[in-house]
Amino acid sequence: MIRTQSIEPVYGSNMSDQGREIDPLNDPEVVRLLALNLELAIKNLVSSKSSPECLVLTADICTHKLMAMPTADGDIKVLVFES
Repeated sequence: MIRTQSIEPVYGSNMSDQGREIDPLNDPEVVRLLALNLELAIKNLVSSKSSPECLVLTADICTHKLMAMPTADGDIKVLVFES
């Protein structure tokens, strides 16, 4: 279902801490795949030329929370937060 109303941010208490970048050698496969999917979703939204000014995608799995956002230099930053 697609929501058309304003969605409140999902920043929990763990999100106030500093996240870390993906560690391709030590992070579980599910975390790496989820980070890749978030990165691709951001790229697709930005390339569609209709993305909002402030774009942040979050995902929550049992052991980790991930947050992806575009950076000023055109790159995409994905942060991992331990639960």
